[in-house]
Parts: sequence; structure tokens; C-alpha cells
Amino acid sequence: MMAFKRMDERKEKILRATTDEYIASAEPVGSRTIARKYDLGLSPATIRNEMADLEESGYLQQPHTSAGRIPSVLGYRYYVDALMEQRSLTPQEESAVRQEFEDRRRGIDELLVRTSRVLSQLTHYPAMVLAPEMDNAIFRHVQLIPIDPTAIMVLVVSGSGRVEHGVMKLESAISESDIESVSNSLNRALKGRTFSEIKSTLFNQMRSEAIANDCFTEDILRLITNSLRSKNEENMRVDGTINIIEQPEFKEVDKLKPFLSLLSEGSNLPRYLSELTNQSGLQVIIGEENKLPEMTDCSVVTATYDVGGRAMGIIGVLGPTRMEYNRVVTAVEYVAACLNEMLLLFSKE
Repeated sequence: MMAFKRMDERKEKILRATTDEYIASAEPVGSRTIARKYDLGLSPATIRNEMADLEESGYLQQPHTSAGRIPSVLGYRYYVDALMEQRSLTPQEESAVRQEFEDRRRGIDELLVRTSRVLSQLTHYPAMVLAPEMDNAIFRHVQLIPIDPTAIMVLVVSGSGRVEHGVMKLESAISESDIESVSNSLNRALKGRTFSEIKSTLFNQMRSEAIANDCFTEDILRLITNSLRSKNEENMRVDGTINIIEQPEFKEVDKLKPFLSLLSEGSNLPRYLSELTNQSGLQVIIGEENKLPEMTDCSVVTATYDVGGRAMGIIGVLGPTRMEYNRVVTAVEYVAACLNEMLLLFSKE
């Protein structure tokens, strides 16, 4: 949210009407349209003069090919922060979201798949979910499962319910009672810690203790940290990319290509979203406010999701700057709340 000085009420009404109309029509807005469609009690001439003032102040801009005006990034920002009337989800929409989340048997990965899908269905824009980086995740427990006398499977479960696994070969057979003892020891020492803490501090401490006692524990610690290292890259899921083709702004190929590149493998978007997890709560970033040059014509609405008060990942919607902010903000907030509820249940199981 930006710090701004409120403009007078008449200008606010005209800026709101202009923005609402442009979002709905995708066409530059003239004073006669505002006078005819919005009951402001003002003549077209008065509205035209006020729109000229708003343009001079940087809140509106005039495309070269039209006599009408459209909101600037500054205009959208003022609209979102001060003028927008947030739209509630219908009972049917809320019910549809709840149904997507009600089955807890599917696990965290399926939950995130459903999150991006339902968010795209609600907003009709591309929706993204950035899965938790394991460094930031909280260790819940490790389970050691004998496969044969000289091999065990190591299951590592995070606080969000995400499961990683690996297989460790043993130089010699080890009894099930010893396996259980090591498992209990690790769970007591590691539970509630982040994987980053485990790798940076506890690993060396426990490794020295393990060497003094048995190499088996040391090998398990190494397997845990090595398996997580390969899983720690950004993991972004996108749904509804095709929806962007319906937007008038992206009918031209030269406009569409940069947008699609954002959602393709290897783009900078996952890293950018990862940086946004440092700022908890809902964020609306408009056009040139985005750090990525390829997002100049885009807006993104995001919300973090957390476990135990720690931000673990982020969900979001990407669209044109002419986004239906009132609908998208409501959808992102509601879906994030539902996701957080489910993750809290996972963390208590």
C-alpha cells in the first residue's frame, strides 16, 4: 500500500468510475460515457475538466489513438488502496473452494495442485502456487523403514505434510531395535527445527556425536541433508495459462510472448515470487511496481501461506494491469485462508 494524500471526493468518484469502466470494457473511457453510465450528477464538461486534472497529476493517461483515458499505474494504485469496493464470493463459489480442500488424504502436493486450479477457476486468470522451499520448512519427523538387511528407506516429513525420501545402503546389517533407537534420537533432536537450522548448525553438532557413537546416524543425517538439497529449487505450479488469451491486451503476439515466457520453465518468476514470501499477507503489485522488466504490463496479487506462523510458500494470480482487482483480491484471500486451515490440520496430525 502506498502513502498518498487523498484527493477531493469528486476526483475520487471520477477516478473510480473511469477505472471500473476501463476494467469492464478494455476501451479508453470518455467523459460522456462516465456522465451517461455513472450517476455522478456532473456534466460531461465538468467530468472532462476533472479527467484532464487527473491526467496532469499522473492518475490517468491518454492513449495516442484515442480521445478517452485509461488509468496509469499510479491511478490503479490509488484505486486499489483507497477506492476499490471488494467483491464477495458467492456461496456457490465458497462451497466449490471448500470441496476442493475437504479431502485430507491426498497430501500436501495434491493440496497445492488443487489450490492453483481452483484459484484459476475463480478468477479466470493464470494462477500460481510456489511450493515450500525445504530450507524454510519445519522438520516434523523421520521414519526409518527396513527394506532388507542392508538397506533402509528414510522418510522425512515436514511440518506442512510434505514427504521426501531416499534409500540408504548399509555396510552391514543392523537390528530393528537399533533402527528404532536412532529414529527416536533424531526425532527428539530435530523436531520443530527448520531444515536450514539442521543443515547449518545441528548437523555438525550431531555428526560429531554420531562419530563418537556410530556412523549409522551420521549417514542418515547426510542422506537427509543431501536429499533436501536437490529438492530446494523453486517449485512453481501454474494453472489457467490459456485464460490470458481471452484478454484484449494480449491479442497481439508481441504482447502475448513476454507474458507466456513468465509462466514457462526457466523464467525468473519463481525466484521473484520466492522473494515475496518475506512479506507476509496479501500483496497487490501493479505494472512497473514489479521488479521484473517483463512484468511491466502485468499485475500480480499474492498471499503467503504458513505453518506454525512461518511463511512457507505463496499463491498468486497474474494478469494484465487491467485486472479485476476487486474479484481477484477476494479470491486470493479466501483460497489462502482455506489453504492455511488445511495446512494447520496437516501439521497437527
